[in-house]
Amino acid sequence: MARKTQPRRNAAGPRADGPLIAIRAQDDNKKLIEEFVPGTAASTIVRMAMHWGYILRVRTRWAGNADMRDYFGTKAIEDLAALGIGREIVERFASAAHIEIELYDQGAAAAPILDAASEIPWEYLLSSATRCVGRFESLLVTRCFSNDSTIRPNRPRNVLFVESAPGRIKQKYNFEDEETRIVAAVNVRENNGLKFAKTEPFSKLKATLRSKAWEAIHVTGVDTHQVAWLIEDFYTAVARKADVIDKSDRLNDGMILRGDHDSELPVRYDELAALLVEPKEHPHVITLNLYYSGARTARELVKRGVYAALGFLDEIDDEFAELFFQAFYWAWCHDNRSIPDAFLDAWSKMDGDRMHGTSIVIWLGRSMVGQSDTSARRSAPAKKTKSGGH
Repeated sequence: MARKTQPRRNAAGPRADGPLIAIRAQDDNKKLIEEFVPGTAASTIVRMAMHWGYILRVRTRWAGNADMRDYFGTKAIEDLAALGIGREIVERFASAAHIEIELYDQGAAAAPILDAASEIPWEYLLSSATRCVGRFESLLVTRCFSNDSTIRPNRPRNVLFVESAPGRIKQKYNFEDEETRIVAAVNVRENNGLKFAKTEPFSKLKATLRSKAWEAIHVTGVDTHQVAWLIEDFYTAVARKADVIDKSDRLNDGMILRGDHDSELPVRYDELAALLVEPKEHPHVITLNLYYSGARTARELVKRGVYAALGFLDEIDDEFAELFFQAFYWAWCHDNRSIPDAFLDAWSKMDGDRMHGTSIVIWLGRSMVGQSDTSARRSAPAKKTKSGGH
């Protein structure tokens, strides 16, 4: 199957024939398998985001049913084919240990398509499709949003634990167990590289975040969706409601913080990312124990220069989330695994049945598959060649 040519990016706006997504891996012979999803697939991407997002939100209804899991594997193959990734390519991906999804920023006009592509649970889609065609080894799926990161971070020396339970949320949430787990896992002592920011007002939290070049930040609390389930009529009188609910009455992703003058302050995902990322000294890793943090918030963090950001596409059991981050930090900080390997290690340690359909995602600021300079590859048209013909 011929690899699709990448046209030059149009600075005036997105091109219908320009690439929106790259899916790549290396086969057993270390040859690159790389396919591009063009802008002409925009309507399919929007449909898939809605369809697969719903499927995973109701995963408790079918995750234990082997026949339904097989059915969704078949549907995943069909939807990948609709994007131009045929069964032959899926079979080649099945032999890979690592598949990377890179999303391209084509400007403000294409932002809704980028959001839809970010919402697709690629991790489950590719895992299910490749297993359906014979894969049986563990598979790592990472997302890339290129920011030209050059660091390969070792375990962190400076760690900030940000927790937020402002106002009425404090009556429903505490973080004692999570604190114990993460402190043990990061292998850094409090007051000797580890600091807690416990429900600090917005300005004080910003000052804490800017007070040191934090190498890792762990964020935990309640997101803008979950708070509406926890507190009845939360958005009827809350401050800055218009910041998180747009004109189409759509609730944006984000987090509830304590404001300087308001006890409960909804903060939209892009403002949250700007708060967490020091412009001059980017954190190496930010982990988000928040519902609905994996599509936009984590992507925005990487866009602003973070090497790796981890989050969830939808809801997840609280204890399960804590155990996952504990396993991740332990693999990184105690076992000296690389960030992606620590992610895969944490995934492999979780209960397989409870994990099925769970959308835990990791975004990286640099491609890990094939040529490392993805921005250079985007700027020049590729020659038509067989997939993996590099």
